[in-house]
Amino acid sequence: MTRRTTPWLATAPYALMIVALLALPLLGIFDLSLRERSTTGLAGAGFTTANYARLAEPYYLNIIWQTLRLALIATLIELVVALPVAYAMARARPSIKAVIGILVMIPLMTSVVVKTFGWYILFGNEGPLAGVWRSLGLPGGSLLGTQFAVLCGMVEFGLPFMIYSLSAAMEKISPSLEEAAANLGAAGWRVWWLVLLPLSRAGMLSGFLLCFGVSASAYVVPALLGGTRIKMAAQLMYDDVLVAFNWPGASAVAMLLLLILLLVLYAAMLLGKGRKP
Repeated sequence: MTRRTTPWLATAPYALMIVALLALPLLGIFDLSLRERSTTGLAGAGFTTANYARLAEPYYLNIIWQTLRLALIATLIELVVALPVAYAMARARPSIKAVIGILVMIPLMTSVVVKTFGWYILFGNEGPLAGVWRSLGLPGGSLLGTQFAVLCGMVEFGLPFMIYSLSAAMEKISPSLEEAAANLGAAGWRVWWLVLLPLSRAGMLSGFLLCFGVSASAYVVPALLGGTRIKMAAQLMYDDVLVAFNWPGASAVAMLLLLILLLVLYAAMLLGKGRKP
């Protein structure tokens, strides 16, 4: 075994797993998206582009746009909230860092369905937030079926990924750089803007990709907290498969969403290859 063949042999099991569990199923979904709709099976025998053509209709464009917009807003909120937490985690003593890490990890150890039902109760007509809402004399009382409720659920779900991505990047930044910047007159937010944020770019990009992908493909959160008023791409696929029995149509939505996420990934890679500060 030579040095040239060792890396190939070492990565072969992973490559085979990617081909078997990811590439081949995606090819099957792509083939299904080009099939005619069938009332007796998953799809008909003929090929068609009608499943993609319907996605240009205003109804579907609005759902795709709403999916991307809410995913982007949720990701930006997660970035803002995660920055101070990640910084505290990166600069804390080992014992404090362990406590913060455990607190951040707890949401990941809880089922997304359980967490979303918690928000459902909180935002419902009989929930504690509704009581406060009514005590203030404000109309309504339930926040279910609003973009605010959906964003709360998605931010909670994706926040740990952003915190860990940023913390890993900030741990590599020497505190002496902050001290040097402060000695040169860059105090407070200027240290963040000139030192911490540029040097944390890799962590921000990886956290953005993780959180944006998770939010754009979310189903449970918008289905429970958004109801029928806030619909996202995953709900559209669910309706196509289990309500309309339109597997080719759902496959076309899935392939379009995958293409958009791949374009976002490519743009992030180009940013990551830019000149380092």
